[in-house]
Amino acid sequence: MDGSIVGALLVVVLLVAYLVWKRWAARKRAEMRPDSAPVSTAALLESTGDPVAALDRQAVQDGTAITASLADAEMESGQVESEAGPTPSADEPVVVPEIGIAEGEPPAAAESVFLVLDEILQPARLTKAVAEETAESIKLPAAASDREILTFNLSEEPEEKSVVGVVACASPAAAAPDVPTIRLTLEAYASRMNSMEDRHRTLLAQAIADQDDGQRDRLQRELVIMNDKLALITDSYAAEVACYQQVLNILEQLRQGSGPQPVLDGAIAGLGDGNAGPAEACLAEWDGQPPAMADKIAFSRGQLAECRVDLQQALIQYRQAVALSPDDPHCLHAAGRLARMLYNYKESIPWLRSLVGLARRNSTDDPLALAFAQRELAYTYVLAGQHRKAGPLYKESMVAMAKKLGRDHHELGICWFQIGEFQEMSGEYEKAISLYKDALVIVEKQKGVEHPALVAILVRLAALCAELEMEKEAVPLYERLVRIQEKVLRPNHLQLANSLNSLGESYRLVGRYEDAESCYQKILTIHEATYGPDHPGVAAVLQELAKLNSNLRRPEEARQYKERATAIFQKSVEMQKNKGGDESLTLEL
Repeated sequence: MDGSIVGALLVVVLLVAYLVWKRWAARKRAEMRPDSAPVSTAALLESTGDPVAALDRQAVQDGTAITASLADAEMESGQVESEAGPTPSADEPVVVPEIGIAEGEPPAAAESVFLVLDEILQPARLTKAVAEETAESIKLPAAASDREILTFNLSEEPEEKSVVGVVACASPAAAAPDVPTIRLTLEAYASRMNSMEDRHRTLLAQAIADQDDGQRDRLQRELVIMNDKLALITDSYAAEVACYQQVLNILEQLRQGSGPQPVLDGAIAGLGDGNAGPAEACLAEWDGQPPAMADKIAFSRGQLAECRVDLQQALIQYRQAVALSPDDPHCLHAAGRLARMLYNYKESIPWLRSLVGLARRNSTDDPLALAFAQRELAYTYVLAGQHRKAGPLYKESMVAMAKKLGRDHHELGICWFQIGEFQEMSGEYEKAISLYKDALVIVEKQKGVEHPALVAILVRLAALCAELEMEKEAVPLYERLVRIQEKVLRPNHLQLANSLNSLGESYRLVGRYEDAESCYQKILTIHEATYGPDHPGVAAVLQELAKLNSNLRRPEEARQYKERATAIFQKSVEMQKNKGGDESLTLEL
């Protein structure tokens, strides 16, 4: 038999073996019992019945006494750290949950939980509806939604935050009367982010081909942020305009102290028009001078670097800002959050602990600031493997949020989502599903049943249901996910293809073969447009269509799909042989 045909058949066999292994692994995960873990978690915030309702179980009628039911796991005395503060109720002592993952263990699972990569955070397609929603979310005057240029008033920030946060900016004093406003159109912002995302995907493909692991990891992290911004375009647009306005304030203070200068004047004018390049260059020249503004300059440089998704450079600047101003909560929050994104928990945790300490000293004036700081630290502890320290922080944080915002506020949904991620990491799948459902209910009440903010929850919940062979529950979740993504994604975006693939597989498993075929036809269109008609990824879809047509008793169509897939695989094998000589065959599907 011809060697190229043997190679093609080998690839097909390996693909089938992988699919069989994947289903076997899912069944093994479903068979895992919570009592097989080294230590039972009993859920970080376990309660009987509705866990959200447990937050006000002992509330008095005026809503001032709120307590929470936390994990029933035992702990040794002295394990609760001081940053958690006093317990909300003297009658209900905090019990720190013990987690079945060793302290300090490399957070391999945590990395996938926090980054979530492209499969959760999707780029948005700019539409008139998005523009109108943006105008509403940043509280523009009624007539402003029809203007070509949108502006943002620093004193009016968006009321709502999504499950997956966007770039967090400080909240400085309002701009001086003579500081120009930011004239950045939503169209220009979305276009720039889409161009950045396309460029990064090209660079990522090249890094993978070159086996450059460091470059690959960096680009993947940056793609996560870009997809985050594009998935929730209204939030990220408002946040970026706010950041630009803050930097304008700093540039204007420099001009007032030094007098007019061409470079400084050009930086202010450019940033006002939405071009941050001149401002970054100008601030780099002013680095450290004057000394009284060195921390503000470093922080502003970090903000601008984060806006263009240069995470490493942003962290360098935030680190400098914290060193110059160690008691500035904005610097501590920005540095701690970004270090966590980069898995640098060694730096992130001390910064966020300092943030909690500052917030605690000011908790009488702003209890919510303390609650949000505690949640940031708790989530970082979970991702860093220091799980025992997270429980009391989550408890105090969520009790305060429930008291001030109401137990159905979307900030509580974020908490349940985070804890659901942890439970999934720990193998507590049923508890994770319950918490994801609670988060979904809370967020959809505030955002609507098909808002892009639900994508993160839908992906996690649907995937977990599918892995546990709960296809009947997975199908409607994947259907809703696809409907949302079809509204906000570019029609040929690969993440839409990923969701369609999950939906198609779920349809197939419940016997809805015609619906599954429709999904794979859409995937085929996307893959052909993205990769070209002769790519192995196209062949993999053709194989699925061949199997579905066999199930639908269409032997001729099945034969045609199979023959085309085999021809593509054979061509790929020949190309690899010609390119690599006697080297081992590699085929990216």
